[in-house]
Amino acid sequence: MEDVTIIKSEKKGKKEKELARIPGCKISSNNKLIKFGVGKGSNFEVPIDFGVNYPGVLAPTILSFLRGEGKKQNIFIEGIAFVNSDYEVQKEQFEFYYNFTYKSSGDYQLNIYMTFIHSDKNNEKGFIAYPFLMEFYEGAVKCSEKETVPIDKIKTVELFVINRNPETSRGTVTTVQPSSE
Repeated sequence: MEDVTIIKSEKKGKKEKELARIPGCKISSNNKLIKFGVGKGSNFEVPIDFGVNYPGVLAPTILSFLRGEGKKQNIFIEGIAFVNSDYEVQKEQFEFYYNFTYKSSGDYQLNIYMTFIHSDKNNEKGFIAYPFLMEFYEGAVKCSEKETVPIDKIKTVELFVINRNPETSRGTVTTVQPSSE
């Protein structure tokens, strides 16, 4: 599963500038094993003016839980992404991608990439907090066409909010908590 999506800017002359490379597979609403949604954003202003321009995105906050059993077992992910309010991003503009890594500890990690297209403006107003939910069911995370990664073997989830500028992109890792059901 070595898919990579390349986001490019408008053509300038004969060349097109590469903005970002996003690894993994795009999550589609057609995939019945992965459910996701983004809520309406809420304003989040920085209460103190230090006279600096804040970055386009802040590190997201996420929680992840292993829930259910058998085919209904899933990793439930809940989080909030903080995006520059000057970008004027709408919840419909978010796209998600995923892949997994096999860590040196022998554990699997689910990597999720949240991205959006926006204008290039300075952050003068603050941020908009966008809540989101995701569920990855057994069989959703594939390591080949025929093989899948067992959901209960995924021990951590890392979510990246990919800004057009990779230097200002942010990521957060969380441990998958056992079900409390």
